[in-house]
Amino acid sequence: MEKKTLHCPVREKINEYCSCPKVDCERHGLCCECIVNHKNRINDAFEKRFPHCLRDLLKEALAAGK
Repeated sequence: MEKKTLHCPVREKINEYCSCPKVDCERHGLCCECIVNHKNRINDAFEKRFPHCLRDLLKEALAAGK
């Protein structure tokens, strides 16, 4: 991913509710960038391919499918 600063008019508001513990991440508060970054982690564990904020939903979905 190219290093750049993206302007997001709601980034500060998103950061208030973001559950990701990595507050120093350059993508914190930029959901679209975060999702793309995690989706492209093809060599990581399946759960790590989802942003932190979606992992609880993933666990629920996986549990429901058992």
